[in-house]
Amino acid sequence: MKMLLLLVMSTLLISCATTPTLSKQEMILGSWQAQFEGQDMTLTYTAEEITVEEFGISFPYEWINEDQIKLDAMGQEVVSLVEFVTPDNMKQTSDQGVQMLTRVVE
Repeated sequence: MKMLLLLVMSTLLISCATTPTLSKQEMILGSWQAQFEGQDMTLTYTAEEITVEEFGISFPYEWINEDQIKLDAMGQEVVSLVEFVTPDNMKQTSDQGVQMLTRVVE
């Protein structure tokens, strides 16, 4: 019995250790809910742009390293540090402040 339990635990630990981790570039993709100046907005991230669904406008962005994106919003460049508190909660920090976003579950 002890041997069986040891075998099961070993298999579980090995499978956890080999589970691939998503990069931030992969985790950011999809729709996110956020508040800007008291207004709820849905932002949809693709590999190259962010669409503000409520206004139907898109802004290009690019990864400048593993942790930061650069957004070009109507000529204004904003560099944000992207952190994932959980896979469904993203924190973006820039000179403009801290923005918390929650993944939209469809």
